[in-house]
Amino acid sequence: MQSRRKQALGALPFVIGGVAVAALEIGRRAYRRSQIFVSDTKPLTTWDPTDYGLPPGSVEEHWIDTPDGEVLNAWYCRAKHPKASSVFCHGNTGNLTVSAHVLPHLLDSGFNVLIFDYRGFGQSTGVSTYRGVIADGVTASRFHDKIRPKNLPSVLYGYSLGGGVAAQVIRRHPFDGLILQSTFTSLPKITRVLFPRLPLHWFAGDLFDTLGVVRRLQVPLLVMHGTADEVIPCSMGHEIFGACTTPKKIHLVEGGLHKDLYVRDPDSMVWAISQFIADLPIHTHRTFSVEETPVIEKWADSALRRLRHALRPRRPGRGAQSAEESA
Repeated sequence: MQSRRKQALGALPFVIGGVAVAALEIGRRAYRRSQIFVSDTKPLTTWDPTDYGLPPGSVEEHWIDTPDGEVLNAWYCRAKHPKASSVFCHGNTGNLTVSAHVLPHLLDSGFNVLIFDYRGFGQSTGVSTYRGVIADGVTASRFHDKIRPKNLPSVLYGYSLGGGVAAQVIRRHPFDGLILQSTFTSLPKITRVLFPRLPLHWFAGDLFDTLGVVRRLQVPLLVMHGTADEVIPCSMGHEIFGACTTPKKIHLVEGGLHKDLYVRDPDSMVWAISQFIADLPIHTHRTFSVEETPVIEKWADSALRRLRHALRPRRPGRGAQSAEESA
């Protein structure tokens, strides 16, 4: 009896440690879900691209199948005289319609644009997770390679949280250039900025390390930021720019806030992008190695994915185009 009690007491630190690790992981996931991904299944106004200033006939709607069974909604917008083709990773709120007002300006700069919704956003299926949205970015990038003109440079464009996503995607899929607009250096650092009096950075984890990726970037970089950004300080844009060792440019909009750069100074934004893509080489892109996913993250993601698929009702088939159909 006494030996059993000793064994139980000896195992107690391991039990407490396991509970603490599990609690921290649950806290991290709760924080990510509530603070990082603020999705909406309803459009800003409508799902009609022409309502956001896009010319009739310039947009193709696609439904992209992911390897783990989700379906991503996407628009591929074609410029009249394209000089490059891009994948656009939008921010953490709403869905692709929130960023749709930017698309006419990108077309004016000579960009074809594939804009897509992460899982759980807009009309895309699933639930948003850190690993999931990055996987969605890679899936969209592979699909983009199938439909884009092969004689044009390919560019990855990330806005706000989408810049953090884009930085992780370019580690896994090749592009000729990277554009980061109003992007933070890492999730823990921006959490400290947004919640200075709360220790929420403990729950952020070492995620979206944009700065670390940029230090090892192997393609040209364009950083764009508003000098009066009230969400992500302009100093983070300067820090990202300073960390890059490849050909790089920075474009600052004087007095620009987090969401109004294309409203405040659309001409300079179009000019900066046009100059950037004009100088891009074609097909010189390379990726670099990906760190191994922690075991607990793999286990938790796998368990939650199986549970979601088990509980999810079967969705009716869509008449729109999927990645396999368009390949």
